Amino acid sequence: HNWAHSARSRSGASDSFAPYHRRGPRGPALIATTVLFLLAAALAVLAFFHLAMFSRLAFRKQDVQPDRDLPISVVVCGRNESIALQQLIPLLMDQDHREFELIVVNDRSEDDTWAVLQWLKPQYPLLRPVNIQADEKFSYGKKIALGVGVRSAKYPNVLVTDADCMPTGREWISIMAAGFRNGQQIIIGHSPYERQDGLTSLLERYDGFTKAVQYISFAQAGFPYMGVGRNMAFSSDLFFAAKGQHRHRQLMSGDDDLFINEVARAHNTTAIADGRSYMTTRATPDLATWFRRKRRHYTTARFYRFGHQLLLTLLPAARLVLWATIAFLFATAHFLPAIAGLSIELLIFLPIGMLAMRKLGAGGIIWLALPLEWLFILLDPCIYLSTLIIKPQRWK
Repeated sequence: HNWAHSARSRSGASDSFAPYHRRGPRGPALIATTVLFLLAAALAVLAFFHLAMFSRLAFRKQDVQPDRDLPISVVVCGRNESIALQQLIPLLMDQDHREFELIVVNDRSEDDTWAVLQWLKPQYPLLRPVNIQADEKFSYGKKIALGVGVRSAKYPNVLVTDADCMPTGREWISIMAAGFRNGQQIIIGHSPYERQDGLTSLLERYDGFTKAVQYISFAQAGFPYMGVGRNMAFSSDLFFAAKGQHRHRQLMSGDDDLFINEVARAHNTTAIADGRSYMTTRATPDLATWFRRKRRHYTTARFYRFGHQLLLTLLPAARLVLWATIAFLFATAHFLPAIAGLSIELLIFLPIGMLAMRKLGAGGIIWLALPLEWLFILLDPCIYLSTLIIKPQRWK
């Protein structure tokens, strides 16, 4: 009896303890396993982007042999940009290219832009001003002005930029024209922001460089998804075949993004990252204006093709997961996997990204890439959520 009672006591103690014993470690162990799985997934996604995409821009030679003979129609759209056009037009007229024309579309300006264009026309025979009158009955974005300019072009290949831009040299037209070789119909170029002192310029330039690394690398890898209207070229036939001047006319900006997203494919698109092909964009004057421009960009991205939306969502998500899991692993004393993940990021992914940005002329900003990456991991979701609460205004 005593032996049986003792056995039952031991059995009861064991039974009562077993569920607790199984329950105790299971929670922390499951969490640790999940975090390790998320870390591995984030590293795999980032490896794909950096090794298969960004490395093309980082390690390949980007020099292009200029084509000075291909006839090109340069189209510039501007609204209330009379001062900027007085600076830009002489630079474009001085381009080292044998046959081109310059079409400047005055898009409903309220300043003396049209008078300035008429004053400049006798000095530059290749300048062809086009005027769009304001009409209160209609409201539209920049795409209508671009369509008017392309329709006015006499050459089948069109190179576009904005009035607030400046070419980096005299070979801009010829380098971009070289992209039409081998039957390409879309040429995607780079347009870095002008460098100025202050936080706004730092944020704008870093954001511009990281976005350019993405869309140029993607295009060079055969997955073109966007281009910037400040520096890109295309055939007019392709533009009008895609109903370029009519589609997405209701949007406040990003018409050029969506045109490229709709028609660009691996067989008809090339991306040029030669420093002579860059078109520098005037810096945003203040943080509030930059914030509004960022908000407008998010109104465009949701119209991208689904596969592109997926890829562009995976990249920031993987970065967020990477840093969150590394922080968690360090906090819970799982030092080995945390150090492994951190080492891969700092020794492989970060250098590739820095080299790619350097190829695009980022300069010293690459040394701030890591803290700025952390900042934008938090900032971009906040800006996106703000567009869901308050709709951005139209482009002006």
